[in-house]
Amino acid sequence: MRQLKRHVKKLRRSHTGPNERQNVIAIVVVAAVAGLCAYFLPSSHATSLYASSGAESDSFKALATDSACANPTVIPMDPNNAQSGVTKGNYYITNDTWNAAHYMGLLQAIYVCNYSSWFAIANMNNDTGDGAVKTSPNVQETWYPTPTKLSSWKSITSQFSDVPPGTGSNYGTWEFEYDIWLNGLADSNSTEVMIWTYNNGQTPRGSASGSFTDADHTYEVYHSSPPYQYVAFVDRSNNLSGNVDLLDFFNYVISKGWMPRSSMLYQIGNGVELVSTNNRSEKFAINNFSINMKAYEVRPRLSPGSMRTSKHRYPSGPKDNLKQMKKYSTANTGPINGKLILLTYLLTAFTSFRLGSE
Repeated sequence: MRQLKRHVKKLRRSHTGPNERQNVIAIVVVAAVAGLCAYFLPSSHATSLYASSGAESDSFKALATDSACANPTVIPMDPNNAQSGVTKGNYYITNDTWNAAHYMGLLQAIYVCNYSSWFAIANMNNDTGDGAVKTSPNVQETWYPTPTKLSSWKSITSQFSDVPPGTGSNYGTWEFEYDIWLNGLADSNSTEVMIWTYNNGQTPRGSASGSFTDADHTYEVYHSSPPYQYVAFVDRSNNLSGNVDLLDFFNYVISKGWMPRSSMLYQIGNGVELVSTNNRSEKFAINNFSINMKAYEVRPRLSPGSMRTSKHRYPSGPKDNLKQMKKYSTANTGPINGKLILLTYLLTAFTSFRLGSE
């Protein structure tokens, strides 16, 4: 394209004869055709967002074969669908390349055997220096468009087990995390609650807002006010496996006045947020994951009339079946009261017999 621009400038020069002008025009036409062909040929482009070379493909394959997940479903990132993924049971596993379009040379694919056994292979950098998250491959359970009430659940717990390519600055910038949406799904009214179980050089947004301890783990808390409210819990000890009581975190956020007790749950996700892999293809694996939810028991309410009326009736007189009376008295009132009722019945029967005989 630089040659095309030089020849156009040459055409604009003054004092040229007819033959020279024709030669210049011919050169411009040839250069234009050559430039257009070069532009539309994929091999001539600079490294584009979703392009991959043979070497990069080979590095992905080498990492993919070194996994306990033997025959995964492979889902490459899709420039037309940031949420490309696959459904497994109640869960959806996604590439979640929500911010990838702003960066060049980024590569990623997910390899899925099950919602609790999958991994992502990615290659990206932080050459711009902005430290932004580019992708967030994750597994998620979603209640949308009909969310579930937090107050309906007695417990919400989760189990996780993650395997990074390595830890420390040589392996890039990223964190394993829970990403949870309440009172909306990534909209201005929503509250995003994150739990960083292992942080490798990332920094959450928001302001430092104290600490929170749960199940012998202490978390630094970061908060950003609405709209797009954000709360992050960063585990001081860094753990690659364990259990978390998600409801405890939600109740803490409620206790701080950051969201109401009537809050609605839209989505629970677990995965890794990626900023950089230092221009190397790296694998991030999820080896175990589950969400366990136990609802409160819903007991039917009795109407005032039903509370005053028993479904059983006392026998109407001495001619009623004595066996039925005995069964009722012992089964429904207990052995002691039952004997009293039975004795009363016998006395009534005897009195009726005496009056009848007189």
